[in-house]
Amino acid sequence: MKFHLIAIPGVLALVLSWSLAVVVLLTGPGLRRDRLLALLLIVEGTAWGSGAGFLYLSESPVVAWYLQAVFVTALLAMPGCALAFAGTLPTTLLAPLRSGVALTLLAVITLAAELYYLSDPARFVGEIVPAWYATWDADLPDITVDVFNIAGLAGVVSLIGSISAWMQSPPGSWARRQARAFALAFCVHDVGLFFALVMPGHLVPPPPSGNLSDVFIILGSTCASIAFVLLLSYGILKVQLFDIDLRIKRGIRRSTVAAVFVATFLVVEQFVQNYFTGQFGLLLGALAAGLMLFGLGHIRRFAETLANHAMPDVSATPEYVAYRKLEVYRAAFEGLFADAVVNDKERATLDRLRSKLAIRPADALAIENQVREEMLAAQA
Repeated sequence: MKFHLIAIPGVLALVLSWSLAVVVLLTGPGLRRDRLLALLLIVEGTAWGSGAGFLYLSESPVVAWYLQAVFVTALLAMPGCALAFAGTLPTTLLAPLRSGVALTLLAVITLAAELYYLSDPARFVGEIVPAWYATWDADLPDITVDVFNIAGLAGVVSLIGSISAWMQSPPGSWARRQARAFALAFCVHDVGLFFALVMPGHLVPPPPSGNLSDVFIILGSTCASIAFVLLLSYGILKVQLFDIDLRIKRGIRRSTVAAVFVATFLVVEQFVQNYFTGQFGLLLGALAAGLMLFGLGHIRRFAETLANHAMPDVSATPEYVAYRKLEVYRAAFEGLFADAVVNDKERATLDRLRSKLAIRPADALAIENQVREEMLAAQA
């Protein structure tokens, strides 16, 4: 395995996408939206992790070919997964994608595409050739470039759907806040992927062409996916984990303390390297960071002040935790009541969530009645 810098975003996209998929499944209320989102994340993470990550670390052309084969498999599944998830967004614009017929049709088309690919994988994988930015890359055949274009266009549908869901959600509701977070995430994701997946073969040649555009296309795909996962993480967890704000605030405090020590080490080490004997740089850097322990109390107070300024309304009090639990339940009910009906399966999901959050039945009923009134008033 030979290291190439361009592989880092692809590998990171895989790790982040798979991790968020697991979190969505474990923390979500069990909605179809959560399952389809987890599937989309796994498929997309697999695509970039194999075809724009580990492929660029491979020294063997045989291994590179199989990694590209995995990439094509995931790429063919991306349009169907993106459209299926887009159909779960609470907007009338994409209501046709929510039907059983539409989901079955998407599944059949995706399966047919995969079977056609497996009948002759070399037709899609192409030839493994040396690249200027990595040891190997795949010379994409025209049919695979066409799939790139289709995946980019499918992303535009999810972007339009997320914006429509944001505009149609009741003002002030958690559904609107999450739709806004989804719209931001999909805006970064789909605009980036549209240019990275639709431009190749039209405005610029697909990698590896030997042009600088190769890097922009590759990083446009992987970095857009990373930004998508990070933005989506907060948008989802905000309404599924009642203590996510507390966790983030703790993370700000701890990362600030760690950053002070790391920055001290790096500054001293680099200063010594530049102006004194370089071999003592690491030693003096570590010594300076160690001396910082005597000021640990001041550093912690600085980190606490920074976290309070970043998230002033978040505090680890029983009242705040209880308030956030009620908000999580409200957000779940808003999502399930988007079509003005809560069926038996969805009611069982709400009951499990209420029990998990230790919310009294009377409080849950009051939240549901309030949401019903607000949604009916918004529709009037």
